[in-house]
Amino acid sequence: MVEHDLAKVGVAGSTPVSRSILNRLSSSFFKYINISIFLNPLRLLFFILSTLFSVSLLQAQEIELKERYLIDSNIVTLKDLHISNSKRALLILKAGRVKWSVPAFRVVAKLKDLGYSCKPPNSSMIIFKLKRKRSFSKLETFLKRRYEEFYPTLAVDSVTIEPTGSSAQNFSLKPECEVRLSQKVFRKKRGTFTVKCNDKRYYFRYNLKGTISVYKANHQIKKDKIIDSKSVRPDKIEFDSFYAPPVVGDIYGRYIARQNIASGKVVTSANAEPLPAVLKNSRVKCFYKEGTVVIEFDALALQNGNVGDTVTVKKSDGKVLKGDVVGKEKVEIK
Repeated sequence: MVEHDLAKVGVAGSTPVSRSILNRLSSSFFKYINISIFLNPLRLLFFILSTLFSVSLLQAQEIELKERYLIDSNIVTLKDLHISNSKRALLILKAGRVKWSVPAFRVVAKLKDLGYSCKPPNSSMIIFKLKRKRSFSKLETFLKRRYEEFYPTLAVDSVTIEPTGSSAQNFSLKPECEVRLSQKVFRKKRGTFTVKCNDKRYYFRYNLKGTISVYKANHQIKKDKIIDSKSVRPDKIEFDSFYAPPVVGDIYGRYIARQNIASGKVVTSANAEPLPAVLKNSRVKCFYKEGTVVIEFDALALQNGNVGDTVTVKKSDGKVLKGDVVGKEKVEIK
């Protein structure tokens, strides 16, 4: 945060508000005195007492500052703080931003110079944020579509997009613009992205809300265990963050645990994988080719393997061989 001290033009002393009112009182008083010969003296006394009472109330009033304020520009006024309708400048913040963090004691000191008694917020910093001047509906629609493509069971309720700088306040998505999203942004519901339009770049932050359908483990699923209807249950949760996409579709009997999955955990592509062509400790058909001669035999697979993987198998006589997985429960011995 960069702050500039304003010149105290027209400020009279440490309590200018009360002084200003007293000045108005004195001027009104003398104006009143000029015509007092035509008025009731009791009315004059009432005028003086009521004005002095108003001054004492103003001096006793304590303003309670908030932790966050929305402002129209980088110039913070009394109106922005909901103190009065005055557009008198209180702070000048560094231009080119949409958000500023200002130490609360600085704001209190500025208001004290103007004669206001303040109660600081609970936070040591006060956040000033530019009001959103326009919507980014096209960008929001684009982001919503991309997220739902990445997560087939995700239903996005809303997307909020804000520029990270004032240059994008009047941004409009045009055909020549390119939205750049890295793969890792889809891991969370909030993040940042860039839009390039010709030679200009615009930077945005976003936050989306939605729900996603997943499978959760009913109990601990041990590594290499086939996932069935007793192992997991379907659930719908609030979308927050995933470091790997959740497993979707027909999962029962088609997936195997790649690692131990704790009870209540979401089944993802990181902890589960499609059922391999060859399962560890299952019987497989092996064959060996030598010219036109083909020798076939049964063996026990000692590890999981997908088509193209090399696995070890054990013959009935105890001999261990290596071969390539060529199909479901089929291994070609090298």
